[in-house]
Amino acid sequence: MKPIYAAIDIGANSIKLKIIEYVSHKITVLEDISNDILIGEDVYECGFIQHQTVKEILKILSYFNKVLESYGVEKYRAVGTSAMREANNSKMVVEMLKIKTGIDVEIIEDSIEKFLTYKSMRDYMPNYRDIRKSALVVEINSGSCDVSIYHRNHLVKNDEIKLGTKNLKNVMHELEERSVVYPKVFLELLETRTSHMWQNIQIKKIKHFICLGGEAKLYKILLFDNKSVIPKKEFKEIYQNLINDHRALRFDMESRGFNWYEFVVSVLIYNMFFDLTSAEFLLIPDISLRDGIIANFIERDYNLNRYNAFNQDILTQALNISKRYKSSEAHLKAIESYALILFNALKKHFEFGERDELLLRLSAILHEIGKYTRMKDYLVTSYDKISNLSILGVKEEEIRIVAHVCRLISSSEHKDLDFELEGISETNYSTVFKLSSIMSIADALDKGKKQKIRIDRVKVTEDYMSIYIRYKQDITLEELSFQFTLSNFINTFGIIPELKEK
Repeated sequence: MKPIYAAIDIGANSIKLKIIEYVSHKITVLEDISNDILIGEDVYECGFIQHQTVKEILKILSYFNKVLESYGVEKYRAVGTSAMREANNSKMVVEMLKIKTGIDVEIIEDSIEKFLTYKSMRDYMPNYRDIRKSALVVEINSGSCDVSIYHRNHLVKNDEIKLGTKNLKNVMHELEERSVVYPKVFLELLETRTSHMWQNIQIKKIKHFICLGGEAKLYKILLFDNKSVIPKKEFKEIYQNLINDHRALRFDMESRGFNWYEFVVSVLIYNMFFDLTSAEFLLIPDISLRDGIIANFIERDYNLNRYNAFNQDILTQALNISKRYKSSEAHLKAIESYALILFNALKKHFEFGERDELLLRLSAILHEIGKYTRMKDYLVTSYDKISNLSILGVKEEEIRIVAHVCRLISSSEHKDLDFELEGISETNYSTVFKLSSIMSIADALDKGKKQKIRIDRVKVTEDYMSIYIRYKQDITLEELSFQFTLSNFINTFGIIPELKEK
């Protein structure tokens, strides 16, 4: 099989195809095609993708399919993003595309879209290590604005706010009818929607400011001679023209085919966040969702560690959430360590999914966040809080799996497993019970939160899971808690857990 990979991105304003060859740890771009199409206009005006637009999508994807065949591409992924997510008829459109073009389109969640896009920094930003030390990333798309903070090589914060170009341009229309200085009025609106974020950004004295999104790339080409690094002074000139006397700028932008209102929305949002940083340059890198999809293929096929820092960002976000809820960091680390030891022993004998280890670690990190607001039956509160979290790189159903796993921890009480798991597909029921059974034992082994126990090894046989432990303090509480976990574990795995002193 040739090391050729491809990715198709069906966005609000265009459909794009990228094909690369990966040889000797080097990526060579073979094709990078973009076709304009106004899917977003349909969706944000009438709620669905209209028939004529569907015909255009079919035509473009049929052509892309021929291109894929000409290169002999065997591994590709086609995804739909914001407009496809919002369209009322997206499922029907996806089915039609599969039947008529042979291309299976997957509509991905926003958190996965952003995670893959950021992951592509590794391959397309030579200074990505320096960027991750101190950066603010602002991505504007049709329906929302995503704001992320990198600090000391970790993604420490990610927020999505409903400030997208398509949904805000109507607001801009209304403001223009009421005021000749409508950009300034709109700026006030932006400030009220984002002011809660400012202090957290300013306190970090961020050195790099990155703009992402389709609009940013167009501005880069038409306004800044396709430069990826734009001095603050140059950007400020555009901003000042927009605020103080925008007639000439508007004529110029509209003559080039831009939607003026979407342009104003983007520039005002970028400028507002730019001013919160200490950055001297605005960066518009050549990274994309397609690059992130391809990075995932390369990572899996070649078992590479090159993307570890970005994969670790998922756990870092969870850790920061736990810290906000005053969870015991030492306890969380102990639970995570115990759970991973048990998981690695069990996976040699039982089937687990490729994401189960990540979900187990997230459960260990987040299971106590309910204690900060409610000590009585805090796992129920943890369940509620986790269910409403958004973590970059984690799907909604995966978040719900983690929430249910934490709710079912049984180291202090017996749990009745005969109930419906809300928001979980039947195929993932067993995942919840397996992970919660492991978490229950891990939590029991540190019930006193003093990390008394050290696991030396775990031996799994046909009838038993023997956990060989060492300890120097009294572990009566841990042993009692361990007894509460036995019933659910036996019902789930069909083997009996036992503690054995080393």
